[in-house]
Amino acid sequence: MLDIRTMLKRLFHQPNVYRMTLLLVVYLTVGFMLTTQLVPDGVEIKVGQASLSFVGAPRNVQDRHTTEALRKSARQGVGNVYDQDNAVLPQILQRVDSLFDLFAKVSATLEPLPAQVAAVRADAPVSLTEQTIAVGLGVNEEVRSSLVAELRKVLEPLYQLGLKEDGLEPTRARVREALRDSTMRMEHRALLAAIVPPLMTHNLILNEEATLRAREAAANAVAPIFLQAGQKIIGQGEIATEREITILRDLGLLRSGFDYRVLAGVWILALLIVTFPVAYLYFHHRSIYNLTPQLALIAVICLGVSLIALPLAHVAGYLMPIATASMLITVLMGAKVGLGIGVAMSLLAAGFTNFEPRFFFVAIMGAVAGVYAVSNSELRRSLVRGGLVVGLVNALAVAAFALLLGGELQVALWDVFLALGNGLISAVLTIGSLPFLESAFGVVSSIKLAELANPQQALLKRLLIEAPGTYHHSLIVANLAEAAAEQVGADALITRVGAYYHDIGKVERPYFFIENQVMADNPHDDYPPHLSALIIISHVKDGVRLAREHKLPGVIIDIIREHHGSSVAQYFYNKALKADQDTKEDDFCYEGPRPASKEAAIVMLADIVEAAVRAMTNPSLAKIEQRVRGLLRDKLYAGQLDACDLTLREIENIGSAFIHHLSGIFHRRVEYPEPQGGKMLDAGYMEQRTRTTLIAK
Repeated sequence: MLDIRTMLKRLFHQPNVYRMTLLLVVYLTVGFMLTTQLVPDGVEIKVGQASLSFVGAPRNVQDRHTTEALRKSARQGVGNVYDQDNAVLPQILQRVDSLFDLFAKVSATLEPLPAQVAAVRADAPVSLTEQTIAVGLGVNEEVRSSLVAELRKVLEPLYQLGLKEDGLEPTRARVREALRDSTMRMEHRALLAAIVPPLMTHNLILNEEATLRAREAAANAVAPIFLQAGQKIIGQGEIATEREITILRDLGLLRSGFDYRVLAGVWILALLIVTFPVAYLYFHHRSIYNLTPQLALIAVICLGVSLIALPLAHVAGYLMPIATASMLITVLMGAKVGLGIGVAMSLLAAGFTNFEPRFFFVAIMGAVAGVYAVSNSELRRSLVRGGLVVGLVNALAVAAFALLLGGELQVALWDVFLALGNGLISAVLTIGSLPFLESAFGVVSSIKLAELANPQQALLKRLLIEAPGTYHHSLIVANLAEAAAEQVGADALITRVGAYYHDIGKVERPYFFIENQVMADNPHDDYPPHLSALIIISHVKDGVRLAREHKLPGVIIDIIREHHGSSVAQYFYNKALKADQDTKEDDFCYEGPRPASKEAAIVMLADIVEAAVRAMTNPSLAKIEQRVRGLLRDKLYAGQLDACDLTLREIENIGSAFIHHLSGIFHRRVEYPEPQGGKMLDAGYMEQRTRTTLIAK
């Protein structure tokens, strides 16, 4: 059993296993939250059954049944579309004219009447009585012209209005009545009434394609009917109709077996949402991806904000404080990381609101605004300003949607108020959680660092009062280190604050350090070299202890611990060596470790450079440059920079930054007499002068 426990313990202490476990937990949590939101509970009901409970719409949904009924009614309300054929009337008149030609021809060529009737019936396009044919045979050219003209007057208005096929018989009857009421002779009216109606045809032809288009246009003009989120679908005890069943089916609420497709879609979506920020960190911020505590911090922030946003999404989608995540991560890890995580959180927020575009748009706009609002923040009150910026951007985005989509003014104003409240909530959550996150995960924000740089901080105030020389030295070192950090892409703020505190341990025994001795004898004159070296070296341990007591961030403690590396207190070692040639160098070495970060290495170099140049007699630019280059070269050759990732080019740039600033600080001074014993040449200590003795750090 112990072996299994040991094996599991070793397994989970491996970075990759820890990282995969963390990502699995995040994935499962995100998937579960999306499942509760996107896979609602089902309802078992059929048409004609009474509902056992009230069922409301979990999200906006189209009422397809009602919409389709309205569209069907709109289609039915559109009549047929006809094309009018204007050639029909001339054709009818032409047929009548041809019939009169037939009458004239038969009358001129045949006799007696029975033979004429037979000939007309053989060629006439309509069936005529013998009496009608006899009248037609007696029509001369003048009468014929008047009859055709009268017929045109009767038919022309009718065909201009249009004549449908189904209206042909009523129109024929109207034509007969119109002819009977005309001023023509009775036999002529009877003649036209007998021959014209059978020759009439409709001139309105049904256009099926145009009719279909018109009906579809009318149907499409009917706006879809929607049920709003929370609106009743069916009440308890109400009988389900096809309408309710259709709505339940569209929402996925109709239980007809477990829908694995919906669940699979949710978990694939959760995988994409989690994979996006992980890939972003892996390809663009590998240093953060490789640090499991930083990954754990991002996971805690994202899950914490998600657990707050999920219930707020049910209250109002505009209240989801997605900007909290981007603001926190920006303050703790930088704007680029905060921006990437903010986009991923906005995708998750979209899932919480059933992928309504307006909520996603407002969430991502707020997240981006939060990043830019706090990216250069060094005061906690600036987080309040960041919340105000987020609220204002959210409000503008909500107002834009209200203007684009329309809606009631009262609802739009309420949504704008919620968006402003979102910014306030984001600011409160960011300010309230930041100290706990810094403490729990050992990270330090730019705001915390700015607070530590305040001279009113307890340790700095004590350093100023009890060791003013060291305090002044630390200020100059901080300026040098910050300038160098900016040249090589290191964190300038961490470097500056680390320089402020690097010698904080000297407050325990300030007068053992020469910069704090004012008109006093040097106590080291009365101490053996081993004890003096022990006192000097112990300021590192004292500094680490004080830093922990005052809960300074780990990155600052590391700079305090590493700012001397494993170098030698050379002065006391040389002094001891003169007395005893068997003296071991290790007894006079700082315990280290050597600087493991660019920031710690820069503070180390700035520390020795400032001390050495300060001790120079009559410094000039050439002397300062020679001294600085020599000190940096000594530290490099001594292996003190092996543990950090400074390149030779960066060390060169650091030296240039030091020279530039030191040449302005240490201008030409009055030359002081050389102290007895000469100058210290070691690069790992601060040269200190007294009236008769030079004491190493």
